[in-house]
Amino acid sequence: MFSDLSIQDLETFVDMVQFRRYPKGAFIVNQNEAGSAMYLLVVGRVKVSLASPDGKELALNYLDAPGHFGEMSLVDAEPRSADVIAVTDVELFSLDAKDLSSAIQLQPRLALSLIATLSRRLRQTITRLEDMAFHDATHRIMRVVLNVATASYESRGVPVVQGLTHYDIATLAGTSRETASRIISQLARDGIVATKGRRIVVDLIQLRERLEMD
Repeated sequence: MFSDLSIQDLETFVDMVQFRRYPKGAFIVNQNEAGSAMYLLVVGRVKVSLASPDGKELALNYLDAPGHFGEMSLVDAEPRSADVIAVTDVELFSLDAKDLSSAIQLQPRLALSLIATLSRRLRQTITRLEDMAFHDATHRIMRVVLNVATASYESRGVPVVQGLTHYDIATLAGTSRETASRIISQLARDGIVATKGRRIVVDLIQLRERLEMD
């Protein structure tokens, strides 16, 4: 996002942000708190989730570096809509709301990136609601696996699901861990995925075709 800035512009941008580290399990953002900053994730993975009053958790998404989050509260001035929790040790830059306008003037692509992110997350929410309403658990598990593996392929060139347990995949799909394990095992028998240690390597073409047939 900032690779084409001059040294002088980079020095200006550095004065706008603060470098932060969070250990695994730390809350970076808390639901319903006032949003005063957005975050540029440079190392690690975070989980976006909702918690009910009785302690139940609904995982909405997992984000890997490089990426950003927390921008919605800066745009609409509303409280945080979800918790963001460090799944691994995390390193990031925080950008205060007061500096967002200056950062966009410095790098206009930041504004386009924010718009694209908000649009993409809205589409993902619509797709998830559609899956919950009209598709069974098998379809939803395949969709989660496809989305995570596609994001991995786009960022690292390898279509894998890594760092997510079957329970994590199940919560994203709105089903049980046992159901997720059974469906992933069937996909492995069909040659659509291959489990290697804690990684699930995905044949994106075959999985897309299976989803279209479902």
